[in-house]
Amino acid sequence: MEFIQRYNQNKDKLTKSENKLANYIASHTEHVIYDTIKSLGTATNTGDATIVRLCKKLGYSGFSDLKIALAQDSMMTTSKGHDEAQTSSELSSKVLISSIEKTEELINPSVLKQAVSLLAKARRIHIFGLGHSGESARDYERTWLRIGLIANAESDPHIQVQVATLLSKDDLVVGLSLSGHTKDTYDSLKVAKEYGAKIIAITNDLTSPIAQLGDVSLQTSVSEFMNIGTVAGQVSQLYLCDVLAREYEKLNKVDVDKIKEQALAAVMKKIYLA
Repeated sequence: MEFIQRYNQNKDKLTKSENKLANYIASHTEHVIYDTIKSLGTATNTGDATIVRLCKKLGYSGFSDLKIALAQDSMMTTSKGHDEAQTSSELSSKVLISSIEKTEELINPSVLKQAVSLLAKARRIHIFGLGHSGESARDYERTWLRIGLIANAESDPHIQVQVATLLSKDDLVVGLSLSGHTKDTYDSLKVAKEYGAKIIAITNDLTSPIAQLGDVSLQTSVSEFMNIGTVAGQVSQLYLCDVLAREYEKLNKVDVDKIKEQALAAVMKKIYLA
């Protein structure tokens, strides 16, 4: 890893506090990638000046430059860890199955129950997400419609904020962000919360700003830096979408077959002329 190499080359030039900080970063790479300089300082009991000084001594322009380097190191390590003997189909299935299994392990039954209760009680439901999480939001909307749960997905941050100002204590917003640090999503959820709406946060990091906004927070297993634009990240989100849908069905005793029959009849009328 580049960071380790730079650290080893310069460790004799570092102060005791800088060495302690560097060791923490090396041991908590995946977490530091998402840290702010403030949160890293809190975790290590270190001042901003010490963090910036360490970055400079190791040849980085600043903390953001360090985080980018750590993310690149992490992605290269993951890439090297793949078995070259595996076929593309084997590797894909392994990654996607692992994404689902790891997300399943992170489900807290009591937290899941709280999330489903919020869905059942909400007057209106909105789903906020950007980029690939915005695409997942659209899938949530369509999946939940099939069980009679009407939700509105919105991926435009400007529209999200406008929607947020119209919400109240009877409304619910589901916020999707793998990293939990997406600024526009955070800003929209924060406005919604200020207007009284309940929040379900679905993110990889339960200590992240978006997760902290949630009245209920559910955890995916795939981090964004490691899986930007990959199917695995979305699969972890969509797995929770399906779990929430099934739990909602059970809680509300939804007759899914009847809903499907009604929908099919209506769709058939649109497709075929009499």
